[in-house]
Amino acid sequence: MKQIVIILFIALSAHLPTASAAKEVPKAEYTVIKVINGGDVSGKALFAGPIIPKDEIVKLTSERTLCGDTLPAGKYIINENREIRNVIIYIADIRSGKEIPQDPVTIDNVMCKFVPHTNVSFRGNVVINRNSDPVLHGVHPYIRGKSVYNIAIPGKDQEVRKKLVRTGLMEFRCSPHPWMRAYIYVFNHPYAAVTSESGDFSITDIPAGSYEIRAWHEAFGEITLGKVAIVAGELKKINAEFK
Repeated sequence: MKQIVIILFIALSAHLPTASAAKEVPKAEYTVIKVINGGDVSGKALFAGPIIPKDEIVKLTSERTLCGDTLPAGKYIINENREIRNVIIYIADIRSGKEIPQDPVTIDNVMCKFVPHTNVSFRGNVVINRNSDPVLHGVHPYIRGKSVYNIAIPGKDQEVRKKLVRTGLMEFRCSPHPWMRAYIYVFNHPYAAVTSESGDFSITDIPAGSYEIRAWHEAFGEITLGKVAIVAGELKKINAEFK
């Protein structure tokens, strides 16, 4: 299969630096179709500003014997090559395509922090809320400031499963430990990915068409990468650059 690689470098600044910067996921229904010879999008999330921001250090107000006095916030994970981890890349306006994965996602409490820090999931799937610490944790996610659920997980290795029925950016908090934060972006379609430690992402099997692609980061906010024309059998490279 012939692949044509087109590299688009887009440098856009985000104006809303918090979780509220995420735009609402469109509510139009998604239709599963058979995708034959779909196109792919891949690339990197990069920091294009003059000085790479350092990750914040948070002071613990409890559980110091278990977890220490301080922890990295996990907000800025940017390596020496300016590649950004934990950026969510997604197609904003797709209405039909491949099947949605059914695998559950897990958000764990590990040494007084949520793991993973950023993830994606899909409406109708299950999130496993797990506690790997020998202390009480609370798991309380919000979407656009509204509570999704609020549970206590007191025991080590205890799990509570919840079905994801709403789309949008879920911000997770722990009531006993206010420094803890994590994010799961819930979509009604499967065309979303989280960048790796080297800033890489890949979205595959996209039906031919023109789509808007967006990128979201906890600290930098959300930017649009513009409309991208997907052609059957072709790979397009898009770098999301934050300042």
